[in-house]
Amino acid sequence: MTIRKRTGSLLVAAAATASVVGLCAAPALASSPLSGTKLTVRVSGGGKFTAVASKTVLTQKIGGVPVQVTCTSTHRKPASSANGLIPNGTHRGTSPVLVGSASKLAFNNCTGPLGVVHTKVLSEPYKVSVDSKTNSKGQTDGFISGIKVDVSMRACSFVVTGSAPGFYTNGKHTLTMTSKLPVKPIGKAAQLTVSHVVGCGGLISNGDHPGFNSTFSLSRKGTIKST
Repeated sequence: MTIRKRTGSLLVAAAATASVVGLCAAPALASSPLSGTKLTVRVSGGGKFTAVASKTVLTQKIGGVPVQVTCTSTHRKPASSANGLIPNGTHRGTSPVLVGSASKLAFNNCTGPLGVVHTKVLSEPYKVSVDSKTNSKGQTDGFISGIKVDVSMRACSFVVTGSAPGFYTNGKHTLTMTSKLPVKPIGKAAQLTVSHVVGCGGLISNGDHPGFNSTFSLSRKGTIKST
């Protein structure tokens, strides 16, 4: 039986990030704040970076029971990796404030409830934005947006799009992709959405909002200060 690879998930995502995701990624990085909220984001020690994670988990609850796609590292490849650019400078504007981009997001060694999982990251580069002030622990919320990832496994495929929330920690130089953010979101939280579901036996449905959890270590020891 041929299974079409028409799915997406930032098995975020990198991300999200990829993301990176960078920051990268989501990803990412937190919410869509109320209109009129102004932020001044200062980036130092920035520039091009690579980000790697030893484990990523995309989770969707079915009847209260979590269904997961998990990617893990081997001696050859990390669970997820990405490249990005967050340049030095001061960025001012209404939150969310764009500070950089993430690309070349990859997920490796992934498995799910139906076996081996294949991913295809689309529509890069993704945007990296900040949407909170920095707290006393040096943590800043943000998200990676524009995510689109095709995901497929035996008798199941779907696409994940949207934004992946997360936060960056200055002292550790890590991007943690999670919906459990250290700074209270100002507005509606960023989220990923499932679409184009083929098969999957009811495990995944159109309109689902999966969670993405991962911690990416960044090669560059940058600092983000948002006020």
